[in-house]
Amino acid sequence: MENFEIDVNQFPSLTWNFLNINRARLEFSSKFKSCVSISGAKEIENSALYDSIKTGLGEGFDNKFDSLLQKNGIKTLLFTAESKNQVQKIEFFAQENEASVCDIVIQAKENAQASYIFVYKSESDILNAQLGVRIRVLAQENSHVHICCVNLLGKNVVHFNSIGSKCKDNAAIEITELELGANKTFSGTFNSLEGYKSRFLGRAAYVVKGESFLDMNQVALQTGKCSESRFSVDGVLLENAKKTWRGTIDFKKGCADSVGDEQEDVLLLSPNVVNKSLPVILCDEEAVEGRHGCSIGKVDMEKLFYMQSRGVDEKTARELLTKAKVSKVSRFIPDESLVEEINSFVEAII
Repeated sequence: MENFEIDVNQFPSLTWNFLNINRARLEFSSKFKSCVSISGAKEIENSALYDSIKTGLGEGFDNKFDSLLQKNGIKTLLFTAESKNQVQKIEFFAQENEASVCDIVIQAKENAQASYIFVYKSESDILNAQLGVRIRVLAQENSHVHICCVNLLGKNVVHFNSIGSKCKDNAAIEITELELGANKTFSGTFNSLEGYKSRFLGRAAYVVKGESFLDMNQVALQTGKCSESRFSVDGVLLENAKKTWRGTIDFKKGCADSVGDEQEDVLLLSPNVVNKSLPVILCDEEAVEGRHGCSIGKVDMEKLFYMQSRGVDEKTARELLTKAKVSKVSRFIPDESLVEEINSFVEAII
């Protein structure tokens, strides 16, 4: 494959370079095909309206991705949400020795309510596969869009998932994310809360094991008055896994009476894992309320002893704790069969 390399998940406020946390380096094929044909989606050319929606992997990535889409003749798929209680599920399959991508735009009309479930799959023993998806959401007044992204890819896949949203007055974007597979995963979300009382609610869970690597970047840019952002991340690291998480709440001048809350809870189940967490609040406005934090730790020995006293061995106890992290997030997915599939996938990898 002919690859390109680009910095992604650039941290909005740089810290010391020796920490190697300011950004990640994505290597992906520059020759790719469209990974799915979706009924109900309209093919469009990029327009200025959607180009203005930044996504989590960064502006440099967006520009490069746009040029490669054009070079490879791949159109953007547009979904329009007009009704309430609308649910659509789309599955993407990575293929061996191939790079596949999809570019999606979701436009939620006024008062619309919709859920979109994106599931990323492959054979468990697939080799040399790449799968990337970009999702942009424009939420008009009083609309609510729920994006669910579930990574069930094989252990040799390179994957990126870049989400961006723009919320108008009283609009809400909800993101549920599960990162459970792939060898290298780059995930980014950028949510622009520019409307009055606009809201972002995010939740994510991950399980990283073996030699796998996960890089996550979550940004809430709050410019609208009385806007609200809340996101939480729960994860487990096993064996020789590496993970970086960046969480940023950015209060801009004029977003008076806004609130923000970001939290991460990481469970380390091996002395060889590498964890990097960076929760940050940036503030240009005085009349706001922000809260952030990160909890990183090992299994509580008292809790483990209690479980063993009830006949649960250490291996089973660790599995139960891992499943609990995932279930805490997967229960929000409006698809029972997918939740069962997630549970089976987790059992297989741990």
